[in-house]
Amino acid sequence: MGKPNILLITTDSQRWDTLSCMGSPFAISPNLDRLAREGVLFEQGHTSSPVCMPARCSLITGLHTPVHGCIENGLNRRPDVVTLPDLLKEHGYYNIMVGKTHFGDIPSSFDVVHNVTEKMIDASDSYAKHLKKHGYNRVSEHPNPVPEHLFMEAFLVDQTIEELKKCTEDKPFFAYCSMVSPHEPVDPPGKWATLYENVTLPEVHYQEGEISNFPEQMKTLLGFAGYEPSKPLSSQVELQDLYEAHGGIYHEGIREKVDELRRLYYGLAAYCDDQVGRLIRFLDESGLRENTLIIFSSDHGLQLFDHGFNDKHNYYDASWRVPFIMSMPGTLPTNERREFALWNDIPTTILGAAGIASDTMQGFDLFTPLKEGKPSPRRCAVATLFKSAALATKRWKLSYYFDKAEGRLFDRQQDPLETNNLYNDPHHVDVRNQLLHALLTWRADMMDLQFYHETGDRFIKRANSLKLKVPVARRVINEVRSIQGWQGEERLNQLAERIDQRYEGGTKDENSISGLGFH
Repeated sequence: MGKPNILLITTDSQRWDTLSCMGSPFAISPNLDRLAREGVLFEQGHTSSPVCMPARCSLITGLHTPVHGCIENGLNRRPDVVTLPDLLKEHGYYNIMVGKTHFGDIPSSFDVVHNVTEKMIDASDSYAKHLKKHGYNRVSEHPNPVPEHLFMEAFLVDQTIEELKKCTEDKPFFAYCSMVSPHEPVDPPGKWATLYENVTLPEVHYQEGEISNFPEQMKTLLGFAGYEPSKPLSSQVELQDLYEAHGGIYHEGIREKVDELRRLYYGLAAYCDDQVGRLIRFLDESGLRENTLIIFSSDHGLQLFDHGFNDKHNYYDASWRVPFIMSMPGTLPTNERREFALWNDIPTTILGAAGIASDTMQGFDLFTPLKEGKPSPRRCAVATLFKSAALATKRWKLSYYFDKAEGRLFDRQQDPLETNNLYNDPHHVDVRNQLLHALLTWRADMMDLQFYHETGDRFIKRANSLKLKVPVARRVINEVRSIQGWQGEERLNQLAERIDQRYEGGTKDENSISGLGFH
């Protein structure tokens, strides 16, 4: 058997609690639950950046946001960075892109591209032409008149299946089916709009006054600069107004609208699950499943008014933590669970499955350890967004905002709903400092290895042609050449584990940070 086929499926803005297999007591997700039983579920899957474009740029490049350059929506990634499809094409893969890209320029190494944009945009893409043939408008809203078999995700799955049917056995394929839902507008078609009508959802997690205590940078990104809690959103708000963060503060007057929005959102996520099931069934029926690695995840989650607002751009679990499933029966374990995985790990994992290595991508190959029955090489989660960074260990979550030196610290075991910020608590100063040191060391250690490797190689080539000795430069360049992208991640892993071990079972040894590599 040659190189495996690879099918990457992502959704947009899908919370972890949309999946029953993730422990959600109310989620309706039979197909993804099946995929988890037939593969490996990462219970601590996290995005590399809790917002669309930065996360997707990390997916396509394998780099963290400070290196690829897209630190927030609207800021493009660097155009000179090698991408995942570039490396796959060099090694004989046929690359298919179907759906939402939102990672800047589409690499020319994709052999086929069916690109679509957001549902609320009146674009003239292939989806618009598809709907026009059936007499429907592309701009979507609730209630949604488009039948479920014609709606966006069904269309994208149809396109993916048609392209897979054209693939031949002489080349392995990499197919990326990038769904647009459950991103707003929250517009589930057909029966999916009423799927959660009689399902009991948990209460919104919100304490009065939370938003006033957010770090200033977080307020700015969420549109809460100058926020006045005495002027809440009117109870007459339309459903679509709840999509916007600014002014969309949770309060009792909009409880009914928020409840409706949440039920529609989970119904739309269940519709995505149904469409994922269609793709899996196609692979089963076509005989492709055994030699195809399937990876499913989402670019980030969504608050849905947990902590008082409806957006992402933050490090709460509702926005940062995402579903993450890998399946290849006969090659990978089945019905097993691991802990941490990161979006940066997706491209390195795909390359690992294809037998390709990248020295410069900042992620771990999860495929090879799973194939060998070993634990996940990632033992903590880390992320960046604009001028901030965050670290999640098994026990702790720390986020830090550089511009005003503001931070947040949560005990993930004792406070899973993240309601008690311990950052300035005198009893947690020691663990805060340890976590902050680990996070800032990781951030400072980050390098653009592709740039340094390429420029170093050119320098050595020129020095050799001119017969220059330059011993110091040669030593430095050789040292840089030996650095690999995953090494900074591993150093952070080790620090995170040692911090957790120090506090296992309580807050012991709080007066000492010796032995953790801090000086």
